[in-house]
Amino acid sequence: MHWRAAVYQYRCRVSDHCPDLNSSHLDFLAQYTGQPFETLREHVLTVWKRAKTKLWVYKCVQEFTFLTPRISQHPHYELVQAAQQQQKHESKLLHLDTGCCFGQDTRQLLMHGWKQDQLMASDLVSDYWVLGKDLFMDQKSLHIPFLTGSMTSSCVASASNPADPVIGSLVGAFTFIWAAAVLHVLSKAECARFLTNTHSLLSEGGSLYGWTLGAKQAGASGKTPDGKQDRWTHSLGSLWDLFLHVGFSRVQIDLSDEALWGIADTSKDQLVLCFTAFK
Repeated sequence: MHWRAAVYQYRCRVSDHCPDLNSSHLDFLAQYTGQPFETLREHVLTVWKRAKTKLWVYKCVQEFTFLTPRISQHPHYELVQAAQQQQKHESKLLHLDTGCCFGQDTRQLLMHGWKQDQLMASDLVSDYWVLGKDLFMDQKSLHIPFLTGSMTSSCVASASNPADPVIGSLVGAFTFIWAAAVLHVLSKAECARFLTNTHSLLSEGGSLYGWTLGAKQAGASGKTPDGKQDRWTHSLGSLWDLFLHVGFSRVQIDLSDEALWGIADTSKDQLVLCFTAFK
């Protein structure tokens, strides 16, 4: 199946309850837009309600945690920024934000000195990315390329038989790929294909970094967003083995504090796994 044909079309039932929207939620948006909190509070609620009525609503959207970038919390980010400072005038240094949602982490990179031609973003569908331009009020100024489609296709990143010519041209192109809260919404097979594809898109020595919910014991945990497959939650050990199996040469996975990633209610059996893997 062509990877664009595999884009999910779905909605979900979400609570009508509106969580507290306080000043801490609005800090980054205020810095990015230069708008006052009073203006932004109503603006955020308007965009949020549009998302709830039209799109699949992940927990981060329901609870406003999407307003705060988390990328700089990752231990690998210091190396990412050091590389950018050393090569800030070289467009060949490319960073991909996959599963980008509204694009808050990509905009954090912009605020930390990355140029737009060094950045790309991708997600299953473009809806949240488009809403992100409304949310961050940068419809006219943001020109970062966006790739629509599933990164779990069996041939997304095949240079010899690419599912899409754009993706095919990007095999080996990225120095860094960021994947936040992506792996735990995938099935076991999708997770393996996602890591295989991101490995193909990385340049030699490039790195995939991010975080995912995990479990003490790997296993199925609910349904994938399309409702057709079981989500697979990896343990630290099973995720480590998978990274090595698909070809990553050096892997670091640590247990992380859920508060760093805006998670307030992990169960006693749930873990937050913070990972970095090098090609």
